[in-house]
Amino acid sequence: MKRESQFKALAISPVGAVGLTQIMPKTGKDLGMKNIYDPSYFGKAVSLMRQERRTKGQAEATLLGITETNKLSQAQRALELMQKSLRLGKEREKLFAKYKRELLKKRTDDRLDPSLAIEYGLTYLARQMRAQRGDMSLALASYNAGPGAVRKYKGIPPYEETVYFRNKVLQYYRDYRRKAQGSP
Repeated sequence: MKRESQFKALAISPVGAVGLTQIMPKTGKDLGMKNIYDPSYFGKAVSLMRQERRTKGQAEATLLGITETNKLSQAQRALELMQKSLRLGKEREKLFAKYKRELLKKRTDDRLDPSLAIEYGLTYLARQMRAQRGDMSLALASYNAGPGAVRKYKGIPPYEETVYFRNKVLQYYRDYRRKAQGSP
């Protein structure tokens, strides 16, 4: 919770994860949470995010493919892809900002209830620990990026946010464990 929300019960991430344990709408529903705010446009926002990331990746790959003979056309293509990615990002940001405003106004989402967020967040982490056969590192990556991403990459996905999340949470875990054992 320290890394996910800084212990803020009303935390909402830029991609729609909500509450102390930063649960996404689909995950909350899959866990059995009853009241999840999931407006029709939320799926479009998630789709835009995926398109934005994919297009940015294509732009970066295009840049890496520049040679002396194709430099002008490849640079132009990379520019077009990056501009498209930026447009998608702006549209995505608007939808997620709308989601955040509406969610905080309604305040009926179970993920905003600290006791439910903790209960279901722990349930989800335990589920990831079982799926990853007790490997805390992979369970944390699954919690952050989703179990599908861990399966796809057969390990920790090469996402900056996921690697940082995993490292930071493991650091907190070691720090708390040391304090619990009476070490400074």
